[in-house]
Amino acid sequence: MRMRPSLRFAVVLALLLGLLVPTTLVLLYDAQRTRRIALDDLRRDLARTTEVMALSLAEPVWQVSPDLAEPMIKAQFDDPRFVSVLVKEPATAEPFQQHSRRQAPDEQDLTLAETRAVMRDGRQIASLTVEMSAAPLLEIKHAEMLRTVWRSLATLTFSLVLILAVMQRRVLRPMTQLTQAAEALAAGQLDKPLNLGGSDEIARVGSAMERMRCSLLEAFEALRLHANTLEDQVEQRTVELTSANDDLLQALGHLKTAQHELVESEKLASLGRLVAGVAHELNTPLGNSLTVVSSLEDRYRRLEEMLNNSTPMRRSLLEELVRDTRRGQDILQRNVQKAADLVRDFKQVAIDQTTDLRREFDLAQVVEDVLVMVEPSFKHTPYLIKEALSKGIMMNSYPGSLGQVLTNLLINALVHGFEGCKSGEVEVRCERLSITEVELSISDNGIGMDESVRRRIFDPFFTTKLGTGGSGLGMHIVHNIVTHVLGGQIEVFSSPGNGARMVIRMPCVAPQRSTTSDVLG
Repeated sequence: MRMRPSLRFAVVLALLLGLLVPTTLVLLYDAQRTRRIALDDLRRDLARTTEVMALSLAEPVWQVSPDLAEPMIKAQFDDPRFVSVLVKEPATAEPFQQHSRRQAPDEQDLTLAETRAVMRDGRQIASLTVEMSAAPLLEIKHAEMLRTVWRSLATLTFSLVLILAVMQRRVLRPMTQLTQAAEALAAGQLDKPLNLGGSDEIARVGSAMERMRCSLLEAFEALRLHANTLEDQVEQRTVELTSANDDLLQALGHLKTAQHELVESEKLASLGRLVAGVAHELNTPLGNSLTVVSSLEDRYRRLEEMLNNSTPMRRSLLEELVRDTRRGQDILQRNVQKAADLVRDFKQVAIDQTTDLRREFDLAQVVEDVLVMVEPSFKHTPYLIKEALSKGIMMNSYPGSLGQVLTNLLINALVHGFEGCKSGEVEVRCERLSITEVELSISDNGIGMDESVRRRIFDPFFTTKLGTGGSGLGMHIVHNIVTHVLGGQIEVFSSPGNGARMVIRMPCVAPQRSTTSDVLG
């Protein structure tokens, strides 16, 4: 029942828009065109009339006979376009003749004026100013346009009545019957036949709906015959889908477990490399300390023997012992302090990378701590690490995740970036981009990489060292830590022979993270 008013409204609206809009546009165009033509005609008539009047008024002005000029001027005012006529002699302040009629305020834009000299024997004896208005002519044109509008409205009204009557009989009434039949079919009332007279398009739609009603009756009958078989098939498929779903859930659980174990193994591998490097670095200060202690122990044992044997001791011997003791103490203190610093830095890095707690830290300090742990891996190689760190950049983020990213990038540069190079440098740089964002870059002057490797460098399980111990997860974990944990972005710039540059842009305050398993994406 809602189709009839909506269809009728659409037809009425289409007619209104189809007739009124073009008519309105044409009328507006005609109004502007009529105004322009009227002003052009007025300009020509004004020039011609002014010229004729200037010639006609030459004799009355020369004879100083206003009474002779007045009938000529008044005769012009029979034309409703005339607004004013002013004849003025140069020698007098008073006008020779002046006639005008009252103007409406809206006529000012339609009024034109022209001034011409009144000549006698080649000499100007007066000036003639004539003002004419196009308003009377435009009023006639507007009246014609108004009659055109009324004729258009009458035509539109007649068309609307005629079209709505035809629609009511040939469209709306059959559509109502079709709607009622469709609602009956939707309600399951298939026992009511649909019969529409005629052979037009709507009647053919009604015949198609009747055939559909008969087909539905046959289909429902067939469905009733196969209902039991269908229920058995549905039950069987449900059991199969349930079993498959359980298998998928179990496989998904295994996959998540494997992902978590891969992340943890990569962390432990990184931490293992740090342990090996720190242990190697501790050998030197601890070995020096052990040597000093052994030497001092030997000197004190000899002193103890001399005391036990009551051997006379010279002053120079005691002074030498004191000097050696102080020198040994100084060496021992420096080496023990160096070992303590290494253990402290390693402890902080290890705590950050194993617990991965969020805390406030100085970016440069965390980078320096990580470099201390990674430098042993570079110590016996021809490759150097340079740093250019801006101090005082405070962050509220995850230093453990940041340290793992930096460690992976440095080891990646060592293993892949300098392959076949006799020397090389890795530069680590950090700086503040804005009050809320920092940039950390790691660049090397190694062999670089081609575009195919650069595009896939963050893909999981992609490695150029396949079969030689590379897991292909290092750079993938770096990308996911930077984007998912630190809330930043990482870009790679490289070309063959020109080294590689990894640029990390991240916020000073990291976003809240959900779970650690997100690292693998």
